Amino acid sequence: MPQNPGSTRILPGPTLAEQVAEQILNKILAAGMSPGEPLPSARELGEEFGVSRTVVREAVSSLVARGVIETRSGVGLRVGNVSSELVSDALSLFLRIHGGLDYQQVHEVRHLLELQVVRLACERASDEDLEEIRRTHEQMTAAVASPETAAKLDVNFHRQLAVATHNPLYVVVLDSLHGVLIEARRGAVLSPSRARHAAEFHQRILDAVLRRDCDAAEQAMERHLDDVAAHWATMQKGRQGAAELSRASD
Repeated sequence: MPQNPGSTRILPGPTLAEQVAEQILNKILAAGMSPGEPLPSARELGEEFGVSRTVVREAVSSLVARGVIETRSGVGLRVGNVSSELVSDALSLFLRIHGGLDYQQVHEVRHLLELQVVRLACERASDEDLEEIRRTHEQMTAAVASPETAAKLDVNFHRQLAVATHNPLYVVVLDSLHGVLIEARRGAVLSPSRARHAAEFHQRILDAVLRRDCDAAEQAMERHLDDVAAHWATMQKGRQGAAELSRASD
């Protein structure tokens, strides 16, 4: 099979498709390609790397699954727009495989992440950012009678703080926890009273951010996260006690 001058030929091996996938990824990164930009066809990639189209198709399929490449009929291969949803899905799968949700571990990560997020939001938020945070809080407060809706708006409140840092990595990391946080709120027994309780903590955080009082915002966030963790621990102990009583009565 012909090969382009100066191209990198992949030696056959048990992970040939994986090697080709890595070479395609390196090609995208080295060229600084953006989402939506066209890539060479499977035939051209096969010629470049000296492999069959079957190997290229397998490599491309793995990159499509990761969101690196998009394929459309009649359009060909294009650079994909990697979504934080892929990270979230991977994290949810990890938790299911490794025995479910340990909220204490999630709390440790949130504590580290969100205290920094709220401080940076205080420092960097634009007027538009502050308005969006305020609007999200208002929506949550109005939705406390619907705990499921309030839980989603609760997560979105924290996301809007991450957006206000103007560092997209904070948004990606927080988005990766989105499914876990929704699951945690369901596990903590959603109720209008609990939703109102969370909204009160959010009000304190919001007030401090609007004042650009970074220390107060960080303290309010820490109290909020500790309150959530304590509530979750109480619910877990209650479930464990109920399970033990059930086993004893069998």
